[in-house]
Amino acid sequence: MFCGKRIIALCTSRVYDDQVNEFITALNGYIVEKGYRLFIYSINNDMYWEEQNINAGTAVYSLIDYDITDAVVIMDEKIKSRIVSDGIAAAARSHGIPVLMVDGSAENAVNICFDYEKGFENIVRHVMEVHHVRKPHFMAGLKDNPFSDARIGIFKRVIAEYGIEFNENMLSYGDFWAKPAAEAARRIIESGDLPDAVICANDIMAINVCGVFTENGIKVPEQVIVTGFDGIAEINLSSPKISSVQCGSIPMAKAVSDALTDCFENGVKEGLRPVLPMLVPNASCGCPGSETSFPDLGRMNSGLYRYQDDMRLMFNVAELIQMSNTPEMAAACMHNYLMDGVCCIVNKSCLCREKDYFAPGSGISKQKFEDDRVIFYDSYTNSYDIKFLEKGETVPDLQRMAEIPYPINFCALTYFDVPIGYICFSYHGCDMTDYAKVFQLTTSLGIGLGGFLTRRHQQYLSEKVEEVYKNDHLTGLLNRNGFFASLNKYIEDNSFYGQTVSIISADLDGLKSINDNFGHDAGDLAISTVAKALKESCPENSLCVRSGGDEMIALVFGEISAENIISGIVSRLEKFNENSGREYKVKASIGCFKEIFDGNFNFEKAAKIADEEMYKNKNTRKNRTD
Repeated sequence: MFCGKRIIALCTSRVYDDQVNEFITALNGYIVEKGYRLFIYSINNDMYWEEQNINAGTAVYSLIDYDITDAVVIMDEKIKSRIVSDGIAAAARSHGIPVLMVDGSAENAVNICFDYEKGFENIVRHVMEVHHVRKPHFMAGLKDNPFSDARIGIFKRVIAEYGIEFNENMLSYGDFWAKPAAEAARRIIESGDLPDAVICANDIMAINVCGVFTENGIKVPEQVIVTGFDGIAEINLSSPKISSVQCGSIPMAKAVSDALTDCFENGVKEGLRPVLPMLVPNASCGCPGSETSFPDLGRMNSGLYRYQDDMRLMFNVAELIQMSNTPEMAAACMHNYLMDGVCCIVNKSCLCREKDYFAPGSGISKQKFEDDRVIFYDSYTNSYDIKFLEKGETVPDLQRMAEIPYPINFCALTYFDVPIGYICFSYHGCDMTDYAKVFQLTTSLGIGLGGFLTRRHQQYLSEKVEEVYKNDHLTGLLNRNGFFASLNKYIEDNSFYGQTVSIISADLDGLKSINDNFGHDAGDLAISTVAKALKESCPENSLCVRSGGDEMIALVFGEISAENIISGIVSRLEKFNENSGREYKVKASIGCFKEIFDGNFNFEKAAKIADEEMYKNKNTRKNRTD
């Protein structure tokens, strides 16, 4: 329970699909009346039952908060991965939460399934009994697919009841899809032996078989009857309308709603609850046709143009995000009407540009999100500030969202099959045009944020390479290449013209003696100690360079006290000597020269004068020592 309401977690795929959308709309309508709330966890692509197709989008299922969830509904046939569905079910059961499997079968679950076999048997019988077909042909889906094989068995059994013996010429495979079905239809025509009817395992294949027959002058249904299965919306746009079996989303949603109530009021009753698909005879088999009306073409046309405009906008947003220099700039790019009602959460490590987020072995999990996450964008506050999400939360202010009687939807953002984060959205209504945004948003934001992270890491690497190129590895000061590159920028920026520039030259005393008596490591330490003293004694914007083996120079812009800098260097070296415990002392000779900076500034000449002052200092100190 959450905020006094039972929370139903719906795990599915492709909420923008019309059948899934219709199911969500119907289910939400049923359960809201009972005081329940629907939280949807969706992936954008189903996985066709292959383990290698399991992708990073499935990390969204790790967001289910079992502490507030009262039941989990899994649309198994939409997700199309036994491993993923079983994993969700196991997690729910471990928390003592009932599992309802839609169009699937699992142990210790309420399995609510269309009786596909009975539905398919009904359309085969309809063709054989009502239309008296004697030469039937079955176009199956994929070879060795359980759905396809089951329907082949039904086809064989039913035609045998009508005294027809099956042979292999009666069977072809259309892979449940358009192009393979069209190719199979052409082979039927090329065989020269047209059947009386082509009974297809789904509607997509039936629509394409009709198209190929019509192109080749074969009349449907006068010469060949064609039927489908599933009852998708497109059968009403086909000419002729396709006879099919409708696996209705609304009856399924009603069955799920009733099963939920039964679970809560009477306890979980595991086992099978069948839902019978409805036979929909239409013109493609010679029947008068159903009363199903054509979709509103004006609305469809408007939706299409809106979809195109939205796609252009989101791809533009993706480009702007990729070109952003900071997370705050990237978040600001998301501010547009398509992001209304959307909250974007990303893994905390996305803010670390030093991390190669998509490299193999990066340690990023493919199946779940990091425990530490940040609110990257929140349309409800219109804030571009990046804020930490509280531990254990999936979104900010979930209580407010749960009060709205519309589904709360979660969908992962991925890039290179790595989960970056996720979006949460709640549209006020279940309009198909709104749910069509989901694929646009997740794809565009995934590409945009993924490109942004990659570009930021590349910039970091470039800076590190440049740092190696321009800095001396021993002292950390600029090397000569880095120094002159930086100096040229000052020369090109005439805003520094007219300022005083101080050239301070520092040279380590007695390097040869230290090397000879204590080793080169001791000499390196002495050099780096002088360099550190020089850098720390100069203002931050100073250019400090290691100009030779034990020689360092600093350029300091503006009115400064060179005497204070020199005394700072001496003081830091004395402090080092007091605390180092070494047998030798690190000392430096220092010289200074000042002049006015302009476009004719000659560093070599200025450095030479500063060196002369430094050598005067060195000789004076040497004479004193002698």
